[in-house]
Amino acid sequence: MTGFFDSCLWENLILPMSHSERALVHAVVALAALHEDLQSRGAPLSRENLANRRQKFALGQYGRSLTALNERRYSQDPKLRDVILACCLLFVTIDVLRGQYDPALLHLKHGLASIEEERQLSSGGSGFTTCRTAVEQSLLATMTRLETQSLFFGLDPLIGATLSFSVNNSGGSYFKTLQEARRALDKLLASSVRLFMAVYELPARDRVANLHPDLADTQNDLMAQLHEFAQQLDWSMTHSLRLEGPKERRGLDMVLLHHITFSILVEISLCVEHPSYHDRYLNSFQRMMALSREISQSFKNENGSGTKPTLLLDMGIIPSLFLICWKCRDSNLKHQALDALEEWPHREGLWDSRLLTIFARQIIQLEKETASDDPDAWSQIQDHSLEVSDDQSYAILKYQTYGPGKEARKQRRVIPLDEET
Repeated sequence: MTGFFDSCLWENLILPMSHSERALVHAVVALAALHEDLQSRGAPLSRENLANRRQKFALGQYGRSLTALNERRYSQDPKLRDVILACCLLFVTIDVLRGQYDPALLHLKHGLASIEEERQLSSGGSGFTTCRTAVEQSLLATMTRLETQSLFFGLDPLIGATLSFSVNNSGGSYFKTLQEARRALDKLLASSVRLFMAVYELPARDRVANLHPDLADTQNDLMAQLHEFAQQLDWSMTHSLRLEGPKERRGLDMVLLHHITFSILVEISLCVEHPSYHDRYLNSFQRMMALSREISQSFKNENGSGTKPTLLLDMGIIPSLFLICWKCRDSNLKHQALDALEEWPHREGLWDSRLLTIFARQIIQLEKETASDDPDAWSQIQDHSLEVSDDQSYAILKYQTYGPGKEARKQRRVIPLDEET
């Protein structure tokens, strides 16, 4: 579950804590049953099926965990908050594996509220308590990274908007460890996603810098910080950063991949786009594709069996591959990214590669349908979203089309999921 980066969270906190906490042991058993089911069926699209023996058993364990946790709600145990956070993390993962995103986001919201409450009680709200161990900090960091992911899935951006990582790069110009670089980038990614989602809420025609000077200032600040981070990381890779083993090498590739991906998201946030606008990012898209391949291949090389994990807590290559499918105009590169999504069925935090493959394939198909040989008659597809029905039998692709001198047209397309999986 922690395959992209080294982490002490699972082995040093959750599993040991489950030996004495009923709520955690039931949650761990539920997750194990769902993970076993996921692997046995080749990581299909996350959907609930109570006729499935493992899923039915997992749901029973999930209910027992909720009951045990509720029984402890009035406890004065100082470790209760960590138990609640660990359960929240497991509940989020369990619900995502069931395809139940609304309850997953609700559990995440409750966990983030608990973190914020602790911050307000410690040092006047200035940061985490100083007495926390590295393992406990890992739990808090994992929850806040999930918060960054969740903004793409409908969590209110204002919820937990003050949450951020306490970056402590005392050198100011270099990183000695991969974890220092990752913590510095985490804060930038959180701000980048909030900017992107704030701009996304605006009408497409209004997403220009001169109409929103405050957002433009934020965009410029973020672009400068992302550029500075790239310079710091480049210097560190040559002079100070020491990597221990292939897992840290993969972690560095992940940092590089996320930096490129979110730098593009920030840069394209405030601009009225002509399709050719994204041609300037072709080299970046190619680099993203190469890094994604290296990261994927590293798992095969690591275990010698040629297999790759099906469940990871961290955001990995899925968002980057989807961005290539979405914004890159090189047809060959788009299909390479689509193939990479299809070839490795797995979960990364809230991201389901099967669902994103469906989404990406539909976007590429829409582009083919609206393509024109006349470069002056271009039409543009924007504001894509994919919503899965409550019974998980179909998805609705919503989008808008634009063109020179044309009003935006809201459209939708129903995608039967039984035909896609």
